[in-house]
Amino acid sequence: MKNPFSEFYHVPNSKELLDIAFRRAMKSSTQVSKNAPILIKAKKKESKRIKVAIEELIERILKIIKSVPIIDELPDFYKELASLLVDIDKLKLTLGKINGILPILSQIERDHSKQLNRIENPKEGDKIRRAAFGRISSILRKQNKNLEYLNNIRGKLREIPSIDYSLPCIVVAGYPNVGKSSLVKNISTNKKIEVQEYPFTTKQIIMGHIEIDRKFDKIKIQCLDTPGILDRPMSKRNNIELQAILALRLISDLIIFIFDPTPACGYSIDSQIELFYEIKNSFSRDGKIKIFVVLNKMDLTSQSEISYLKERLDLNDNDYIMTNALTGENLDILSSLIKSKYGKEELF
Repeated sequence: MKNPFSEFYHVPNSKELLDIAFRRAMKSSTQVSKNAPILIKAKKKESKRIKVAIEELIERILKIIKSVPIIDELPDFYKELASLLVDIDKLKLTLGKINGILPILSQIERDHSKQLNRIENPKEGDKIRRAAFGRISSILRKQNKNLEYLNNIRGKLREIPSIDYSLPCIVVAGYPNVGKSSLVKNISTNKKIEVQEYPFTTKQIIMGHIEIDRKFDKIKIQCLDTPGILDRPMSKRNNIELQAILALRLISDLIIFIFDPTPACGYSIDSQIELFYEIKNSFSRDGKIKIFVVLNKMDLTSQSEISYLKERLDLNDNDYIMTNALTGENLDILSSLIKSKYGKEELF
């Protein structure tokens, strides 16, 4: 699913809206017989100007409102992410306030059209149109803070990654430098790896896709490496990052946790084990999410390091996969396990 806020474009401030509406209004023309009395021409001309200005404003304001999806109707994943970035209640209130001026603008058009119908001097028409424009300007300027607020938050909401919550999703976890990105790139059949900004970290999502042929169809699986989110202990995360983890939980079907048993990544094996259990407890949801354990950098790992990990994690030989994500060694085994999980037969 595409980010539901991707159509949330630039929101003009009140001055920009008024300039556009009044400029178009003053350029508008109405069809009146050349032989019509000057008074009739004045009524028609000024009535048309007021009508065009208000129609332009209503159209543009409705476009702003409709560009923001209805939050309560969003999938839980996007609703959760949006709530991390902005105050949802304030967003709803702001949209409501802006929507509330539409009937007022329509009433201005009706009121001043009636006044124009009663004028007896052509010059009065210009005066009434100016009064209408003044009321319109006053109403729009009072909404300027709301318009600027919407424009300020739109950038944040448009940064939410376009993750298809309807597709199966594999999340790759583990400390930095253990080989997560290399693994995602190597197991993805789609080699055009997508890199997306994530609004909860200064780093980026690495996303690849895996396509699996089944008996009657194909299934596409998303594979995500989320640096800055699942690569350090919970105690070192802020509230936004903790909630981001909850959002990822909503779309995760499988966790691939990568260990580097060697000192090469810069993090001790005990620290990696602690992170493993934290993520397992956060994502397992009563055992509904499977975790594949990968021991990477097999070319550098000693037997004693492997034995220590097996003992601490209570692993049998069939409970983990030894890989070299950089060269791709044994990643075919991991790919086979993934295909078995999402294909016709379930191994787990």
